[in-house]
Amino acid sequence: MYSAIIIDDEEKARSLLKRLLEENCPQIEIVAQAEDVPSAVKLINQHQPHIVFSDIDMPKYNGFQLLEFVDKTNFELIYCTGHDEYALKAFEVSAIGYLLKPIQISSLIEVVDKAIRMIDSNSIHSQERFELLKENLHKSTFSKIALPVLDGFTFINVNDIVALEAEGSYTNLYLSDKSKIVISKKIKYFEQILENHKTFFRVHRSHIINTSYILQYIKTDGGSIVLQHNRTVPIARERKDEFLNLINNL
Repeated sequence: MYSAIIIDDEEKARSLLKRLLEENCPQIEIVAQAEDVPSAVKLINQHQPHIVFSDIDMPKYNGFQLLEFVDKTNFELIYCTGHDEYALKAFEVSAIGYLLKPIQISSLIEVVDKAIRMIDSNSIHSQERFELLKENLHKSTFSKIALPVLDGFTFINVNDIVALEAEGSYTNLYLSDKSKIVISKKIKYFEQILENHKTFFRVHRSHIINTSYILQYIKTDGGSIVLQHNRTVPIARERKDEFLNLINNL
């Protein structure tokens, strides 16, 4: 069994989540509930739960401020929220679980299963992920992202990404230090995450490039781009005009 605490200022919301967990996630045991952050901190320190489910909009202290008061963040945190699209992306790139209200059962099962996998893998990166979330929530673009790898997470600076290449359901990330990371997410995920970063451009259905690393544009054979470390990527015909307009304004 995996112990859990629910934090929400509304009793009905706590009761509903508890019932949904009991009916759909029998491996979760609710050991305590709290109506605000101060009482939640005491319960977390007392019970040392595996998972904390927290509302965000609460009186006096919100769910994000919870991270400023706990002694140890050795638990998986799942936010229950109705927040805007940017906040949801911040959860994604910081590898923090979230549930949209009203809670869908399929989403609940998925996020709980993901949290359990992280607990079972003994990931030691929870504190780094929480710090990354706090940083990303206060910026208009994400400067750093957490990416899932076999043994936990790797944290990379967005500006260190030279190019991204689709490979089925995976994406290859090529970094400025010549390393390559394979991530089990489709390239569309990264396109959405990076949409506010003006230096990134999808030149082809299989390729996104960081224009900061362009070394050469080759017009022949349909057009291609040479990036740092002599990585060459093609330009799709339908993206060529937009690309040329982009580099003319760099």
